[in-house]
Amino acid sequence: MEEFSFPIKDAPFVESINNSEYRIVLRGNKPDILLRGANDDEGNGLRGLKFFLAAIDECQDVKPVVWEEVILPALSDTEGSSAMLVGTPKGKSHPLFKFYQKIKDLPEWAYYHFRTRDNPFFPVQRLRLAKTQMPPKTYRQEFQASFEDFDGQLLDQIDSTKHYIKDIPSNLSYYCGGDWGDRNPSLVVIGLSQDRSKFYVVDFWLNKSGETIPEEVFLKEMARLCTKYNVYRCYLPDDRGGSVKSARILGKRENIPGMSRAIEVSRTKLGLMPSIDIMNNLFYQDNLFIKANLVELISQFEDYHRATDGEGQLINKPADHQEDHTVDAARYAIGSLYNALQNKQLRN
Repeated sequence: MEEFSFPIKDAPFVESINNSEYRIVLRGNKPDILLRGANDDEGNGLRGLKFFLAAIDECQDVKPVVWEEVILPALSDTEGSSAMLVGTPKGKSHPLFKFYQKIKDLPEWAYYHFRTRDNPFFPVQRLRLAKTQMPPKTYRQEFQASFEDFDGQLLDQIDSTKHYIKDIPSNLSYYCGGDWGDRNPSLVVIGLSQDRSKFYVVDFWLNKSGETIPEEVFLKEMARLCTKYNVYRCYLPDDRGGSVKSARILGKRENIPGMSRAIEVSRTKLGLMPSIDIMNNLFYQDNLFIKANLVELISQFEDYHRATDGEGQLINKPADHQEDHTVDAARYAIGSLYNALQNKQLRN
């Protein structure tokens, strides 16, 4: 977090600010204001405190155990305490929906439902554009705060009659996404159209030996694909910084520009579900295509599915232990490219 540099430090009701503890001490006999992460170490940073008011943003991302075992007891110990929870629906199988069902009719709770269109500062034209670019369920969830039922398939906007193509356009700019792994690493080559509106999955590599492979083999395959397609840049996850550095070194030594320009993709900043949504929305817009002969990659894309909870209900995250390495490799590149285009940061 950044230090408190805004004018509140000079406000007459502020006694002092402790930047190391993210604490604002108010004048008089008033509670301090603390900024804390609710999910850090299962909420351990909140333990031992008494809450007069708990203001929680993005409450759909707070683990239920943190609310039930940490925040709620801290509120219960303080007379006159209250809580304000602000969040976005994440499907009917999400804990937030179950929480909403429990409290919506209780007299001690007040429930408010606001849609994006209720915000007078949000441009209407952007709302209309989003409606044309997103699957209906996703649009209702993100812009109408609607609790939706989602199917098990994550990339459910794939249409085999439209999105699997035999002939790839010429004059594409090529990029490579990679997913580390000892046994199942993968590389996916992505083509981007000249007008930068359409994405094409044109080639991939996946270790099929079932054996652990050394880093050198992965980098050799990366060098092969980068050379074959004159790849401009590689997008690699940030959990192996040393391997990203090795890719750059090899690229410089062998004069392979795409590898020498390899960058780390922040998995946290990119986000797992946001990057999946980007790909699904591109399929919905008919702006993402896959070369039809990439049968194994297509199978992983089609089979990519949601997890279930202890009651067998679908939850809005990928299931564990599925063959998803090509999906991850693709989303690191596609998600990064798409966000760069939205921010107008991609090289002309």
